[in-house]
Amino acid sequence: MVKFYTAVTKEIDDAEAAVREICEQLKPMENTLKNTIGIVHFYNEFYETGVCKAIIDALPFELVGCMSSYSAVSGEHGDIMLSVTMITSDDADFSVRVVEEVNIKPQEQILDEVTRLCRELCEEEKPKVVMTFIPPLRQFGGDELISAVNDLPDPFLLFGTVAFIMENKEGGHYVMGNGKISSAFVFVAFYGDVEPKFHVTTSFAFDESFGNVAEITGADRLTLKEINGTPALSYLKEQGMITSDNAVTGSAIWAVPAILTYPNGVKLVRAFLGIVENTEFIFSTGGMEAGAKIKFAFVDGEKTLASAEKLIRDWTDTKENDFIAYSCAARAWSLGTKFYAEAEKITEGANEYQLKHNKPLKYSVAYSGGEICPVPDNAGKLVNVLHNYTLIACSFN
Repeated sequence: MVKFYTAVTKEIDDAEAAVREICEQLKPMENTLKNTIGIVHFYNEFYETGVCKAIIDALPFELVGCMSSYSAVSGEHGDIMLSVTMITSDDADFSVRVVEEVNIKPQEQILDEVTRLCRELCEEEKPKVVMTFIPPLRQFGGDELISAVNDLPDPFLLFGTVAFIMENKEGGHYVMGNGKISSAFVFVAFYGDVEPKFHVTTSFAFDESFGNVAEITGADRLTLKEINGTPALSYLKEQGMITSDNAVTGSAIWAVPAILTYPNGVKLVRAFLGIVENTEFIFSTGGMEAGAKIKFAFVDGEKTLASAEKLIRDWTDTKENDFIAYSCAARAWSLGTKFYAEAEKITEGANEYQLKHNKPLKYSVAYSGGEICPVPDNAGKLVNVLHNYTLIACSFN
């Protein structure tokens, strides 16, 4: 089994103070067991001020992770924060691998290196789960990564995030691995006595109806071309979701979510974020294929909060603990000026957990540009999927 410790600092300008706070909370000399890994989520300025490097140098175990504009950790939440989740065990082992400089490599080279790395992770035994942190790339995204893993002879389970900072500033979206912060793909494989459990919830329950169920009849990777044989934009106008001047009905932002169901029973959510110039096509943050069933929805802040509340309630009822979670940035956008409300809802749930079980709920939540988590197909087999508008979690105890 694994033990799970969290720490947080808001000392963005004082590296010495930040290191001291993290070490005082984690107590690594007392709490680390035979094998240890640290998962880090941090606001981008912690990298710019050198705090991240100081923490990498100070902690006696390997760190992986990524930037995030907002995070929540065991009762604390905020934007300008850095958190470390220390996972340690005598019976589980962790292996970190990195594909460097992916921002300057072509798609074919990245695919070759990722495939080789994945095979190496399985040489001696199949990992129980592999956590991954990747930056958003034009030439190789989360869908390509998912396909590379799912195409293995015996695919392992993948959980992680596409790094994303909401400010969308130049130089953002970096990940941490191999002792540095850069544009890389980082993987950490979990072996041995660890039993991860996966949870997926969306801003809209999968069993709710949001209108007509249609079929994707034309798609090319991230571009949705036709629905029921009708150009995608025309279809959305027919449904009353897009106005005559191509705005989203009742919304200040161009964002339309949809639930997709594939023939094998896998369900996922896609975020459509705009119109392909000079066409009637719309583009998504994740790939899709013709033949999938699709039904559209409107962004709903109340349902976002309700889905987070239900997830925490489920953990409280089952006594599950020690989890890492990623929430789509679009969920925060759906909350308008109260973008922090989901983190507050999780904190409230954690307080209720402690009252009921007389022990703290230990967790780390960060915001994401794409959530990677397995879901069951029709046969109950877990299949790796890239999600949008989704809150995913992996619990360890």
